[in-house]
Amino acid sequence: MRKIVVWLLIGIMMMSCLPAFAQAMTPGTYEGSVPGYHGDIKVKVTVDSEKITAIEIIEHSETAGIGEAALPMLVEAVLNNQTVNVDTISGATVTTTAFKDAVTAALTAAGADMGLFTASVVKGELKEETLNADVVIVGSGVAGLTAASYAQQQGASTILLEKTGLIGGASAMAGGGTKVIGSKITQADSDFEADRAQFISDMLANGHNNNHLPTVEIYADTIGPAFDWVISEDGAAVPYTTKFEGRGAGVAAALNRSYEKFGGKLLLNTPATELIVNDGVVTGVIAQGPDTLYTINAKAVILASGGYGANDDLVPEEYLRYVYAGHAGAEGDAITMVEGLNADLINMQFINTQPNSMILPSGLGQYCNPGVSKAYALGGFMVNQDGVRFVNEKTNAWDIMQEMKKNDFQYLVMDQAAFDGFNEGMTGSAIYTMEDVAAWLQDDYTGQPKMYTAESLEALAAKMGVPADAVLASAKAFNEVAAVGGDDEFGRNLTAAQSTEGPFYALQMHIRYYASLGGLHVNDDCAVLNTAQEPIPGLYAAGEVIGGLQGDVYMGGSLFGWAIASGHHAAVSAVESLAK
Repeated sequence: MRKIVVWLLIGIMMMSCLPAFAQAMTPGTYEGSVPGYHGDIKVKVTVDSEKITAIEIIEHSETAGIGEAALPMLVEAVLNNQTVNVDTISGATVTTTAFKDAVTAALTAAGADMGLFTASVVKGELKEETLNADVVIVGSGVAGLTAASYAQQQGASTILLEKTGLIGGASAMAGGGTKVIGSKITQADSDFEADRAQFISDMLANGHNNNHLPTVEIYADTIGPAFDWVISEDGAAVPYTTKFEGRGAGVAAALNRSYEKFGGKLLLNTPATELIVNDGVVTGVIAQGPDTLYTINAKAVILASGGYGANDDLVPEEYLRYVYAGHAGAEGDAITMVEGLNADLINMQFINTQPNSMILPSGLGQYCNPGVSKAYALGGFMVNQDGVRFVNEKTNAWDIMQEMKKNDFQYLVMDQAAFDGFNEGMTGSAIYTMEDVAAWLQDDYTGQPKMYTAESLEALAAKMGVPADAVLASAKAFNEVAAVGGDDEFGRNLTAAQSTEGPFYALQMHIRYYASLGGLHVNDDCAVLNTAQEPIPGLYAAGEVIGGLQGDVYMGGSLFGWAIASGHHAAVSAVESLAK
């Protein structure tokens, strides 16, 4: 009996030295909600005592083609690996982080031991592989997809590299408006030469003559046939009536379908890291996938990897005081890759900026044109840090922006009618929901956007941190002109007064930046030039990679149009070079 007791005690002592068993979850379904890019990402997570059995996205407002496309990939990754510590989907960083946090919240509610569900995913050893193609395209935005689809359709073997897990790049964030001349659709009853001259004149005027004229001329001369090929049943067959279907994300998806139909090879999560150069000729790229290091030999390389707005080392310092609103993958990869080739860069001092922007909870800048157009029609106005108006709020964006640059900060001040109009425009564009607004207006809300409400202008001024007497004087002067109609001191025609009865609302407004306007210098064939103005053999460029088109600010519809025009033209040139 004594031996039995001794062995029992030894067993108990040994067991006490073992690690504690993992905490079992309470089986069931739990919800988690965390702010995403535009609004909350809400998930429903089902668990048994040991593992996650299902994840359902029950609500989100993520960007089509970017965050929206990333969510099912994230669901699959977490379920397969039973950890929230999966790779961030490059290009959808905000969405990835919010999704992980929402799942974590649900698991925590289930009583999970989060130490188990945050384990790193085990990765295998990196393999090496050599591939061969006629043309390699770096970047799968609309420029890269257009180039890849056209080259593949013409019989060239192609490989399309995308560093993120999603196609589309910055194009997927675009509205898809396209500035076109010379198309079979637009040219039926017009004079191309007259249209061309007007087009070029408009571009130069908009860019304050900081444009590179030969690049503008490439756009004018190539957008017509490029656009026709993209929408033609004999071409990429991208759906188009009076506009592209599905905005920029829809165009990217349609181009990708055509590329796959033509037999192209797309490698996602595979950034090109360097160019292969032999005796001054570009002969391919080195790229790294999730588990493979690729050496890709090619007869031509088209760089279509986007701009550099997300790279603080390339963005001029003067712009860094503003809020970034572009694609997270716009890191200037092409600029880095051509280092050592003596490539010529132009207009690197320019980044596109826009006024009338708010900061979303994600930290990114959101252009508020759908909202401010309604708010200003209903008596809204802006004041700066001194509580005074400083601009005609309804003038052109460029002039508004120049005045905003002089301020420390500014707020849009609205009565109930103007606030309702603002929100109607913004929610109607699916930028946020009224549930978001309710949360932002809470006194204990400390994040972005800075949105306040009060029953009096004096109380609202206190929340904005501006002098109350100045705000009252601004409102009084505004209403005096609006009461009789006519232009105020800034040249704004006032037709609607602001109410003298609360509640009142304020939203902090910002300048945002996103598209880079500088980049590689190309010739008429979209071949990249060196500083001696000579083509670098084997190297072409398309899209935002190319500098000089816009001048110091972009013209509406021309970024997307340029992606189509330059992508198509670069592919035409690359395919023609194969026969030489």
